[in-house]
Amino acid sequence: MNHQEVREFCEARGIMALAQPTQFTPKIKPDFSFRKEHVVELVGFFLLGEIGMMLRGPSGCGKTALVEQFHGAINYPLLQPMTHARTEAPDLNGQIIPSEGGFKYVHGLLVQAARYGLSVFLDEYNVMDPSVTTSLNPILEGGKIDIPETGETIFPKEGFRVFAACNPNDKGLGFFGRNEEDASNKERFWVVEFGYPTPDQEVPIVSTILKSVFDDSTADSYAQKMVEVANRIRQQYMGESGAADALEVTMSTRTLRRWAKGITVFGGQGGAANPITFTLARALTNNAPRESRDAIHEIVKDIFGATA
Repeated sequence: MNHQEVREFCEARGIMALAQPTQFTPKIKPDFSFRKEHVVELVGFFLLGEIGMMLRGPSGCGKTALVEQFHGAINYPLLQPMTHARTEAPDLNGQIIPSEGGFKYVHGLLVQAARYGLSVFLDEYNVMDPSVTTSLNPILEGGKIDIPETGETIFPKEGFRVFAACNPNDKGLGFFGRNEEDASNKERFWVVEFGYPTPDQEVPIVSTILKSVFDDSTADSYAQKMVEVANRIRQQYMGESGAADALEVTMSTRTLRRWAKGITVFGGQGGAANPITFTLARALTNNAPRESRDAIHEIVKDIFGATA
């Protein structure tokens, strides 16, 4: 689905798009393709009346882009505070900061979203300390927010929604710094599990990028082979395979898109001798241990043949 189709799908179900984007509406990426099942999830969540949605899945499978582009399609604002291991509750709710002639209290983006009935997106949610995420429990229930510094009491306005994205809390899969989440916090979210697109969904994503340089036939052929490479890597990744020689890196849709964009540059005016392996190294394998790097390039040779 494209952005216009998403807008029409939403409006047919009573979620009316704003006439114009706001300063906080994410910019539309014209080449972004929505998976219908994800749009159905988001539309259902909007109609459900819940406040919190948690999106779980591997890195680079499109969790962040989906939330951003869905809001872009209907021109809705989406506030996106920075979240990291040192994020504290005042970073989200608000704090006193130095100002000309003294100090002033500034509301955080989470509280601003609650006050005005907007969406807020908390990326890398489980990187934050559980004491911070647990502090959000009342607001995820629609409860009031008391601000002692100003004496205000804020009740979330209708339309306030919290989207939180998480990668697996599994060092064995290469994800470090993720925290075990508090059970009481987790149960306050509508949870959606994400995986990578199917080949039928992923090939057009790659092909569209390649068609900016190559003819349709070449772009489609390359896209099919690149997606086959990606899925072979995913199958042999240690998160999926128990083999002793399992790969230590995988290929996300994000990396696959980066590889395709690299080929359009270095396979065209960039003039690399072998753009397929040249760009793959920079998109993925230069960050891989030697054994995994060699194994991935063998997969590419097997699928692409002499062209690799």
